[in-house]
Amino acid sequence: MEEICGLPTDIAVSVVPYEDTWKVEIMTNGPQDAGRTDMIEAIAGRLRIQFDLKS
Repeated sequence: MEEICGLPTDIAVSVVPYEDTWKVEIMTNGPQDAGRTDMIEAIAGRLRIQFDLKS
């Protein structure tokens, strides 16, 4: 994956319940890249509007 598109393979993103909705938790073996974290959280924010895990 890293060779094809430059994305790290040592990262995991999980969807977890949070209050009345959900959030993502980003786990990595190394230091988190702030830009990549912001991008993932922005994508999750757009998806949160479309998908409600309660239903």
